[in-house]
Amino acid sequence: MQPSGLTIAWRGTPSLDDWVAYVVRTKSKKFILADHVSERKVKTLLSRLQTMSKKEVEKLAKG
Repeated sequence: MQPSGLTIAWRGTPSLDDWVAYVVRTKSKKFILADHVSERKVKTLLSRLQTMSKKEVEKLAKG
């Protein structure tokens, strides 16, 4: 994610609702943006995050 300056990672199993999206941090915990959701919800979230600022993304994340 270049606009906010944050690195967002996601992973899961196709056709299962076990997907997770998180903010990657180097020296601290990962900030979870979504977990136990469908691939479609993660992709929708990722598209929304592209228009958000760094502060907005961090506020959305569950620390």
